[in-house]
Amino acid sequence: MFNPRSVAPFPTTAWSMVRAAQNCDSPAHLAAMNRCIAAYWRPVFCFVRAKGYAFHRAEDLTQEFFLRFYERCWIARADQQRGRFRTFLLTILTRFLADKGAERAPRQEVFDSRLVAVSALMSESERSFEPPDNRTPDEIFMQQWAQAVIAHVQQCLEAWCAQQGRPDWYRMFCEVYFPSPGGPRVTQHGLADRLHLTRDQVRYGLEEVNRQFLELLRAEVAEQAGEGVDLDTEIQELHSLLGT
Repeated sequence: MFNPRSVAPFPTTAWSMVRAAQNCDSPAHLAAMNRCIAAYWRPVFCFVRAKGYAFHRAEDLTQEFFLRFYERCWIARADQQRGRFRTFLLTILTRFLADKGAERAPRQEVFDSRLVAVSALMSESERSFEPPDNRTPDEIFMQQWAQAVIAHVQQCLEAWCAQQGRPDWYRMFCEVYFPSPGGPRVTQHGLADRLHLTRDQVRYGLEEVNRQFLELLRAEVAEQAGEGVDLDTEIQELHSLLGT
């Protein structure tokens, strides 16, 4: 089962972030690029690992890719009217790996002084990541993107529940819809007994949070999609990538 807390979140939605980063002469460009790195480094890293590179080499190549992306302002080529940003990024990444050479040594000092270092974003789940045998690198990249989208939506949902003064609603929602791997199945009756609530209170809270989750998800997927993309089709693809 997908654990959203193990995934690096999107600090902001995709195309708004891209537009902020596309003016390479703007004072805001560097901050937007750092948000882009924080948002997309995990799909990139997992793609590189799935290409057969060992952990440390994949970490170096991920960092070098984003350095080239920043220094050459590749993000300026992205166009929302021409489709998804994730597809654009994957195309650039594939070309980068195909053209790699001995000169692509990591330049850590650039990240230390300007860009967020990939090593600072890694958790134990990334250090122990092993690509599954039944998935291609492209599929792994897209699956990691989908997981990060859900993680960002859940962060927004948690903030919404806190604003309503009902952080318990968020905990209930996660226990029911995103249970821990291997954990027992949670029922509304069980939640009601444990939280000293009525079943109607639990059902109402779950309905409210689920409604808000779906609204946030549609808004996020709409921002991720390019011009003219069918939103329902995008959400179906998201579910397919997550295996839900």
